[in-house]
Amino acid sequence: MQLMFEWGEIIMKIVTEPQGYSAFGADMTSEDGFFEGLSPELLAAVCRGLDAPMRPMALVSQQLMVLQQTRSCAALLAHGTFYSLWDVLGPEECDAVQCSLRTGMEDDISLLLSGERWNMRIFPAEEQALLIFRCDVQHQAGISMATARVRESAARLLIRADILESDSLREDACVIRREALRILRQANHAELLSGAREPMQREMCSTAEILTCAQQQLAHLGVQVAVQGSEDISLWADKGLLLSALMTLISNSLRHGGPQVNIWLYAGVQGSSAVFGVDDDGTGLSAQALAHMNDTWRMTDALVGGWGLGIPYARRIAELHGGALMFAPGSGGGCTARISIPLDQEIRMENANSYHLNLAASANAADIELSDVLDAAAFGARS
Repeated sequence: MQLMFEWGEIIMKIVTEPQGYSAFGADMTSEDGFFEGLSPELLAAVCRGLDAPMRPMALVSQQLMVLQQTRSCAALLAHGTFYSLWDVLGPEECDAVQCSLRTGMEDDISLLLSGERWNMRIFPAEEQALLIFRCDVQHQAGISMATARVRESAARLLIRADILESDSLREDACVIRREALRILRQANHAELLSGAREPMQREMCSTAEILTCAQQQLAHLGVQVAVQGSEDISLWADKGLLLSALMTLISNSLRHGGPQVNIWLYAGVQGSSAVFGVDDDGTGLSAQALAHMNDTWRMTDALVGGWGLGIPYARRIAELHGGALMFAPGSGGGCTARISIPLDQEIRMENANSYHLNLAASANAADIELSDVLDAAAFGARS
């Protein structure tokens, strides 16, 4: 134990002396005031980045009250101390901090602050949590460069598939085409979830138009869905992204609903939002699975039957439109998914640097999002 405290003193010296920095706080007068209150365990977390005094950091209580923060954190969140995280962060981010405090497990989440995508690292210790923020601008640029190269590879595979099909090698062509679409799917998910700001191709569109397009795309793949009687609602949205989100939810129904699953699509108005629904009569979801879905779970597709990036991707699309994605058990079994999009969004010019969905010339949202659940035979060339 004595060794731990000595190590903490050494770490404090490293992170405070080089900067000559005055931490921001109502009751802190010394230059290293922020760090004096931290345990050796928390100081070890701080020391993972030697530029710590310049990084936005906050120490919060179990009740999510901000007890201390660096000056850069005050500029990012709010000035002063002893304010609630609920006042400056969204409910999902606050829930993640509380979950980390309950379990004692570190967590790493992405969030939007001051118009930029940030990473928030959560270090729980001694009934408190240290939050360390890092701007993801450079990370986003690197991901975009990497995914651009991935898409180039996928495009070459799609061209090769067309050549094979023209040579009457349809079975091989379908396999290659599906693998190329799977690559595109992972590239789209990774890029959007790494911190894209907002869609750049929003326009006035209608819910009827979106549902009709979804039904047509699915029919080309041999997937039948019922479009229930829906109101025709005009909304300011990125049609391509919303189609992609709906296809992700349909893919989820096909993956987990069983071989005979029936799927229904519809749209309506609830309060001041347009709501898109994807219902199925499949095997349903356990309470644990529903909790994971509504908590924006993060697990890998490498685990058979595990959770992948699909639902976080659909949820992110809803959030980009100022909306939300929620799941619930179906009234007669199965699963119900809802995407709500506010109708009172301001119509404005889009940022030229904003995110836009990348689709191959010969592929649409259904091709890409269902490539992970349908047999290769569904992906023959279109006439």
